[in-house]
Amino acid sequence: MERRILTFMIGKSCDYDEVNDIYLYDFDDGYYHFYKDVIDYPDADIYVVWSRRGPGKTYSFLRYMVDSEQFFIYMKRTNDDVELLCTGASNPDMKIDTDPFVPLNRDFGWNIKPHLIDKGIAGFYHCDEEGKPIGAPIGLIVSLNRVSKVKGSDMSKASWICFDEFVPQATEVVRRKEGETFLNFVMTVMRDKIKRGQRLRLALFANSEEISTPVTNELEIVDDMAELAFRKQSHHYNHERGMLLHYITQQEIPLTKDELHSGMYRLMRGTGWAQKAFFGEFANNDFSNVKKLSIKNMQCLHKIHYKSKDMYIYRRPSDGMYYMCSSQGPFSYEWDLNKENHQKLFFIDHGQELRVECIEDKMKFEKYSMYDLIMNYRKIFAV
Repeated sequence: MERRILTFMIGKSCDYDEVNDIYLYDFDDGYYHFYKDVIDYPDADIYVVWSRRGPGKTYSFLRYMVDSEQFFIYMKRTNDDVELLCTGASNPDMKIDTDPFVPLNRDFGWNIKPHLIDKGIAGFYHCDEEGKPIGAPIGLIVSLNRVSKVKGSDMSKASWICFDEFVPQATEVVRRKEGETFLNFVMTVMRDKIKRGQRLRLALFANSEEISTPVTNELEIVDDMAELAFRKQSHHYNHERGMLLHYITQQEIPLTKDELHSGMYRLMRGTGWAQKAFFGEFANNDFSNVKKLSIKNMQCLHKIHYKSKDMYIYRRPSDGMYYMCSSQGPFSYEWDLNKENHQKLFFIDHGQELRVECIEDKMKFEKYSMYDLIMNYRKIFAV
């Protein structure tokens, strides 16, 4: 049954009820609707959404942008990613077109295409029958590699920044400072909008590949994401930060009969890859060492300060079990991992040893981010 929702501006992507002057959206059509998250959480400034492949995250965001006539910035990781999006528009005879507007153009009769403006920068345009742009772009495409070159540009027209596929594929090369680069760009755009009393909101979409990434670590949302994934819950809204985390679960949008009877599902059923691809689980991440332990009869060895948090490492003399948590104790050593020298000293003196203890199942963690800090230390810090 269709739910009637009033859009912000006149759009063309949904049925129009002339009597009530509203547009009709079907939120129960088996797909994800970004617009519903906006309706349910109107005060959010950032929406972080992840799932298996297929629910329609990018599709629904772009549809909402066109419906509401809001100017947006669509971000990709590299200059090559941006160029690849535009190849279909510049080469109509290509059999493969990675333009995200292809299914939207098909479904709603639009003719919106990306056209390259400069290296790592492009625009989405309404186009004529020959594919030539008509008027100004309705949105920009910017690569992370290019943001330093556009910092001086006025992008305050944008109401939204969408970082699509912010969780990289396993084969992608990712810069350690990617999260910081992204947030610096957001501040560049936001600065001009704040002066005008306007609002900038963020949408981050990803498939469930890896929970610990430069972006999730910089936003400090790894533990909240892990909690949702572990409990198989779909929503977590942080009122203080104005942040919605939305994990599109199998219960929310089940696999269709066609997907369940597909050859690929039959082939890979029961594998870790299937849990990731068909059910949106973080199959690459090990949550087995994340559990609550009592610190009674444990000795506090280390205090670790990282970003804005304090963490403590305990050891139980009776069996040699280590435990890392946020419970304060009388520590023997103190480390500030926001400082480069402390990063290197901790790794040399204790980091490698603790990693071995974890591998040998002799160390547990209160939060996943703590586990990640020890196990993936060299991915986080340049040591």
